[in-house]
Amino acid sequence: MSKDILITGYEPFGGDTTNPSLELAQALNGCRYKDYTFQFAKIPVNLHECISTMEKAINCFDPEIVICTGLAYGRASISIERVAINVADFPWPDSAGYLALNETIDAEGPAAYFSTLPIRNIMQSLHAEGVPAYISNSAGTYCCNLLMYGTLNYISKHHLNIKAGMMHVPYTPDMIAGKDPFMPSMSLDTMIKAVKTAAVTAIENPEDRSIICGFAQ
Repeated sequence: MSKDILITGYEPFGGDTTNPSLELAQALNGCRYKDYTFQFAKIPVNLHECISTMEKAINCFDPEIVICTGLAYGRASISIERVAINVADFPWPDSAGYLALNETIDAEGPAAYFSTLPIRNIMQSLHAEGVPAYISNSAGTYCCNLLMYGTLNYISKHHLNIKAGMMHVPYTPDMIAGKDPFMPSMSLDTMIKAVKTAAVTAIENPEDRSIICGFAQ
């Protein structure tokens, strides 16, 4: 019986016509590893629809692993997020024009959730594959943090046996062409390899090891 890995990506936002997080999730859709099948879900950059869209995807696929992905402005490497906090404090409005300012995501929820993915193992696996990556201690306070918190909160409240977390990806080279020439970027193929490697690592080495993380942000 096939088991599912759910990869989510965001719709384009902020004037961009593409979003590499969505492109990589779509590229992995239908791929297989052993008895696992990759599935994808498109997430709106919208406070009032983001978490509910994820909940529907979890109910649809009943995945064993969920990896949320999002675009991180200015980051040069794959960012493996450690923690999501119980606040939405947007630096700019979402796609519906809503600006959340210091809002609690769930008034009954804990202050934070830690990723349940083996983040150190994933970092080590990515380095072995030649992919620049680090463990990030801040998923921000925009929709990526919102989604990571909402996903882990839903899993916790419903006592689901799902490993879940968030990975941020940089811009692709075509997205920065004609913009800031010093903006870091990464090829989409490298991002796809990174997320697939993360999922495989979560399957093969689910118990995280105690290793020095190196640079941490």
